[in-house]
Amino acid sequence: MKKNAKTAIINSFKQLLTKKSIDKLTVKEICEHCNVNRQTFYNHFTDIMDVFKFIFFEELSTDIAQNRTFETWGGGFLATMNYLKKNSKMILHVYNSSYWYEFNTYFTNLSTRLLDDVVDECVEKTPVKLKDKDHVFIVNFYRHVFNGLIIDWVSEGMEEEPEILLKKLLTMITGSIPRSVLAFEEEIKE
Repeated sequence: MKKNAKTAIINSFKQLLTKKSIDKLTVKEICEHCNVNRQTFYNHFTDIMDVFKFIFFEELSTDIAQNRTFETWGGGFLATMNYLKKNSKMILHVYNSSYWYEFNTYFTNLSTRLLDDVVDECVEKTPVKLKDKDHVFIVNFYRHVFNGLIIDWVSEGMEEEPEILLKKLLTMITGSIPRSVLAFEEEIKE
């Protein structure tokens, strides 16, 4: 029953979030919608945003986990964009809410972890010894690029197709992460 209750909470949350802002969604409403009591809700989640983060992470993690390398990061980016577009009503109800800052912080941390893997891989494939501060700089730069692009796309209503945005992004940055890693190594030698 516990797993069924958690699934029921998640499904109710998703259904309700497609209809209204997360700001207007209550634990009571979710519980009534899926016929569970409040304690059952709190046995699985700490609050409403915890449900959203769980859903976002669980539904994206499989696609992104397969695309955490330099050669495959574009697949992870595309999977993220396709997920956002497929769930656009839910995403826009979070984007246009007081929860946006919390979600953006969560998304930033997730992006940072993924980009850390990509930069680490680039460093491992070269004879580069990168300073920690330079590693952080490179990760932060690309995180700002990727997250900024996604946030702008969401704010504009997610109208452009994800494949087109990925193609434009690839045009702009193909080869730039390895070049960045090597450039920082050159700076160190000077």
